[in-house]
Amino acid sequence: MFKLDDLKIRRKAWVKAANINPNRLGWLLDDCTVIQDDDRKKIDVWMDALERGEVVRSAGNSRCGKGLLLWGEPGHGKTTLALSIIQEIMTRFPIEAFDVKEGRVLIRPCYFITFNDILNLKGSLMEDADDDQQILYQGILGDCPNDSYNIRVLIIDDLGKEHASLSGWQKSMLHHVLRTRFNNGLPTIVTTNISLDNWGYVYGDATESFAYESFVEVPIKTSDLRK
Repeated sequence: MFKLDDLKIRRKAWVKAANINPNRLGWLLDDCTVIQDDDRKKIDVWMDALERGEVVRSAGNSRCGKGLLLWGEPGHGKTTLALSIIQEIMTRFPIEAFDVKEGRVLIRPCYFITFNDILNLKGSLMEDADDDQQILYQGILGDCPNDSYNIRVLIIDDLGKEHASLSGWQKSMLHHVLRTRFNNGLPTIVTTNISLDNWGYVYGDATESFAYESFVEVPIKTSDLRK
């Protein structure tokens, strides 16, 4: 665990801009003591590749844009794990891992958001375009003209809470966000209660097929941490 005030100015700014829940601020992977060894190994392999520059915008690399799918029952620590991963990335990884062009700064390398909040953000832009909201949405996709705002590692949390009322537009939005990020070489971490082999039923066969290509699946098998 780290203290925000102990970080250097740039790293501190990154963490503060990542929309992290205050009760998980400062968590690192080693603080997630309940994660099983085989799950941790999959995550470590992915993170090692990211640290070496083989994931973020690594054209020609088979790992380019590939993210993590953390799935399991509610209350098993998926969100905490995801937040610990991005805080580890922001506090420890070299700037080269984020593919930052020479002479440029990076405003928001990692960001946490729920799928419902992405839908709400897009809805707001359709009604009344706000500059800050537009930059955030473009950064989520990795399409912002100012590359400093393109989010290198995005968490989409709680995918599945909305699935009972998903419309065709919402399903298309999910596919659009995931595919656009992947095509831009930007990995996404998704937390969900829906296993990958059930994505076709909930989100459509095309999205399930694409998810198999674009994620490392990590089933979270801890006991219920709420008890």
